Amino acid sequence: MGCHKQVKTDSVLLTELREKYGDGKGDNPAIEWVKVHMLPDYAYFNHAVHVGAGVGCASCHGRIDQMEVVRQVEPLSMGWCLECHREPEKHLRPLDKITDMNFTPDPVQGLQFKKDRNLHPPTHCSACHR
Repeated sequence: MGCHKQVKTDSVLLTELREKYGDGKGDNPAIEWVKVHMLPDYAYFNHAVHVGAGVGCASCHGRIDQMEVVRQVEPLSMGWCLECHREPEKHLRPLDKITDMNFTPDPVQGLQFKKDRNLHPPTHCSACHR
């Protein structure tokens, strides 16, 4: 279920997903997961760290609420990630707005979040290359 354990939990459009969610046995086989957002196998990424810091879903995944079919909109390249690690304030938001697709981060407010949350995103190689 991934994000849909928390996001749009009552959506009629996700009825089939909820019905088929399970162990893949019996009348409700699990839906095969199709990976959309690709990172190289050698790159380490932890969603929990980013969500805990206040990086919203839309910063990396785009406006998936407006996509007919979810697609990768950001390059997720090393340079793109480093740009965010160097200036995370452009992507930080209140923790209760992580999944809010309509929220637009404010870099000035983001600087305060960075300070309050004592954020120092790493830019050294071993942060992502393990």
